[in-house]
Amino acid sequence: MTRWFCLLGILLLGACEGSQNLRADQDFGAGWDAVASFEIPPRATQEYDLFLHLRNDNNYSYANIFLIARLRSDSLVLHTDTLEYSMADPSGKWLGMGFAEVKESKLYWRENIRLIDSLPYQIEIEQAQRAQGAINGYQALPGILSVGYSLAPKTP
Repeated sequence: MTRWFCLLGILLLGACEGSQNLRADQDFGAGWDAVASFEIPPRATQEYDLFLHLRNDNNYSYANIFLIARLRSDSLVLHTDTLEYSMADPSGKWLGMGFAEVKESKLYWRENIRLIDSLPYQIEIEQAQRAQGAINGYQALPGILSVGYSLAPKTP
């Protein structure tokens, strides 16, 4: 019986090793207060779908979120988008996956982006949320626990 569990564990680890999906997250303590920056490790040259990941709790007081996302290669900005995503349905129930008060949302950002394996890439994600009537944004946006990205290779 123990051999079967060991064999199953080895097979599962081997299946995870072959995956080309990549994910990185940045956790926040007292709120999201700056630009979250990520270096993308070298990847095989091919097309990918790029997702953003947000984890929020009940301290987040909005039904949506505004983000500015950039994909860079060295000093060249390849893509910049101002994005708005819904975080709650019209009744106020959080969207996303998870139990209790913490929810994680996987948000589509870019589709079919082509990354070249010889180039360095960086992702910057900045919150652009404002209180109604406010000119300036939040120094620390409460309720956002982490932000991240993931890359998924396109299957032919």
